[in-house]
Amino acid sequence: DLPITCEFIGISSYGDATETSGIVRITQDLQHSIEGKDVLLVEDIVDSGLSMRYLLNNLAARRPASLRVCTLLEKPDNARVQVRLDYVGFRIPNHFVVGYGLDVGNLYRNLPYIGIYPATRLAAGAST
Repeated sequence: DLPITCEFIGISSYGDATETSGIVRITQDLQHSIEGKDVLLVEDIVDSGLSMRYLLNNLAARRPASLRVCTLLEKPDNARVQVRLDYVGFRIPNHFVVGYGLDVGNLYRNLPYIGIYPATRLAAGAST
């Protein structure tokens, strides 16, 4: 038996936009202390790296025994800062992607696949 606790932390740097504002804020914090614990941070996508850097610095300040990162998707060509990613599912080109929980304007999260959202729609500001 391996005692595991699952916690959620919410952060935002996009708001309703499709590009990061560069300003990261915590929208939901952890309920319990991670001091002295082994922490695995599971993320959907690492894009610019700015949010991940903020989150890693914030969590490291809470003095966990270890802190590792697992992400389903990484966009290395879009990285503004380098962050350590311990486990990466897929490295993808710099396209805006939706589905499988990823959204644009709170839409398309429910798609049973990950797809590229058309750049022409992003440029036009469309979210449908």
